[in-house]
Amino acid sequence: MPRPWMARLRPALLLALLLLIAACEAEPQPELRRYEFMLQTVGGPRGWPVWVEDLSFNHAWGGPVGGLSEGFERRPPSPNSTVIFGTPLPAAQSMQARWFSYRTQTFYEIDLELPNTDALLQQWYRDYPPPDYRHYLMAGFSGEGEVYVWWRASCNVCGRDRSRDFHAPIVESAWAEEVEGDPATFRSQTQRRIDEGIIPSPWE
Repeated sequence: MPRPWMARLRPALLLALLLLIAACEAEPQPELRRYEFMLQTVGGPRGWPVWVEDLSFNHAWGGPVGGLSEGFERRPPSPNSTVIFGTPLPAAQSMQARWFSYRTQTFYEIDLELPNTDALLQQWYRDYPPPDYRHYLMAGFSGEGEVYVWWRASCNVCGRDRSRDFHAPIVESAWAEEVEGDPATFRSQTQRRIDEGIIPSPWE
């Protein structure tokens, strides 16, 4: 038969154990390593222009994009636009995007999980160290719903010699879902591209 003092001790021990477990669970996770890089975007290919409405990474940070009109078919890619960040950022673990295809009058969305690149980034920054190299995260969007993600390091001390630039695919190809949207929002921009001979009329 348990002694009275032991019976009184059990709730206290149980409470202490629960508090210890809660404290362990509440311990802050180590902060992700941060890197200095820029975001570059690519669209198209030529004749398949797109408008990127939203682009973010890790559901946290991103940048304005807008119209993209060429370069998607090139490997390695070359950028249409560049976004400069004012602070180092953690490695991208996911990408979220929504864009419109002028040619098909279709909206696309993707929430893409990216492979863990932290160890690779550490190696790439050792092999291509700043300030001799500038680093870029590159995202490409096609007018048919395809995307890719690459990493690029551009040599600053090589003049016109681009042979020392570095490119590596992170996701070589992924496909977005067609989603609801009002193409009438882009009617005048679509008509301009038809008038300029960039795309055939999607309404004929």
